[in-house]
Amino acid sequence: MQIPPLFRPVVLLTALLATLAGATAHAGNAGDLGIQLRTVVQGADQPAIIVNNTRDVKKLEIIVTDPSGKRQVLKAGGLGAGSKKTLSFRHPGGTLAYKSVMDVTWGDGEQDKFTLDFEATRVGKLVMDIKSEDVDLDARKLKVRVTNPAASIELTILGESGQEIAVSRELFDPPAAPGTNLELAWEEPSEKILTMTLKVYDIAGFWVGMKITPFSIEIPHDELVFDSGASAVRADQSPKLEATWGHVQEALLKHGTLLQLKLFIAGYTDTVGDKASNRALSHARAASIAAWFRKRGLKIPIYYAGFGEDVLAVQTPDETEEQKNRRAIYILSSHTPSGPEVPRNEWRPL
Repeated sequence: MQIPPLFRPVVLLTALLATLAGATAHAGNAGDLGIQLRTVVQGADQPAIIVNNTRDVKKLEIIVTDPSGKRQVLKAGGLGAGSKKTLSFRHPGGTLAYKSVMDVTWGDGEQDKFTLDFEATRVGKLVMDIKSEDVDLDARKLKVRVTNPAASIELTILGESGQEIAVSRELFDPPAAPGTNLELAWEEPSEKILTMTLKVYDIAGFWVGMKITPFSIEIPHDELVFDSGASAVRADQSPKLEATWGHVQEALLKHGTLLQLKLFIAGYTDTVGDKASNRALSHARAASIAAWFRKRGLKIPIYYAGFGEDVLAVQTPDETEEQKNRRAIYILSSHTPSGPEVPRNEWRPL
C-alpha cells in the first residue's frame, strides 16, 4: 500500500558572515542584503540563496563554487528596497560544502563584496512502503521502509481517553540505508488504543507519516443448528453460513485498512452437561465453522475457540436447555479480541 507523504518543509536561516574585500566595504552593509539560505531540499527542488534586500540594489552577482572547483554564477539587478529574489543553483544531491562570493552594486553606486560559506543537502522524494503483514498489533511491533537514508522512526499512541499513552522511538546512527526494514516495538498500552501515528525522518529532516487505527467488528449472522452432541456443519445450515460469508466480504471491502484483518470464531453452549464437555463441544463446532469458511475461499487468517457455558447470553441454572446460549460469534479484527465475550486467549489458527 502506497502512503501519501506528509512533508515538513525545512528552511534554514543563516546569518551572513561578511568579509571585507576592499577599503570601501562596510560590514554593516551585509545585513542590507537580508540573505536567507534554502539549503535543505528534496526531490527536484534545488537549494537557493534568497535575497530580502532592505536597500536598493542596482546589480548583484553571486559566484557559488563547489568542492571540485566548479562555479555557478547567479545574477540579479534592479531590486528595489523591500523586494525579494530567489536565486537557485544546481546541486547534484547529497551534502556538499559551497563557497560563495557576492559582488553588489547598491542603488547609490556604492560597491561591496561579501563571502559566505555553507553546506547544501538534497535528498530524493521521501516515500514510505508499508504492507499489512508489516504491522503486528498482537506482538506490538512493526517494520517499514523509506526511499531515503533514515535517521529515526517514531510511533505515538493515543488511548480511548484521547490522551497520549505511549511514545516509542528508534534512532539510526549511522543512518539506515534506503529500503532497509526499519523495525519498532512498543510496550503494552495502559488502555485500549484509539489511534497510532507513525513518522519516519530522513537525514535531511523531512518526514513521512501515516495513522494506524486498530479495527474490530462483530459480523451479523444467523445461529447454526447442530445435531445433539455433534460438531459437523449440517448441509441444511449452509445457507446461513453463505449469508454470513456475504457479510464478511462486505466488511472486508468497507473496512479494509493497512492492518491485516483476521476472522475470529468463538463457540458457546448452554448449561446442559458438564463444563469440560461443553468447552470441548463448542471448540469443535467453532473449528467446523472455521473450516467451512476456509473451504469457501476466505483467504485471511482464521482463528477459533470454544468457551462452552463460561459466557452465557442468557443466565440460566445448571442443566438448563437454552437455544440462545447455543451460539457463536464472528469477529473481524486487526488484533486478538478481548473482553467479556472472550474471557481467555485460547484462539487456535486454522
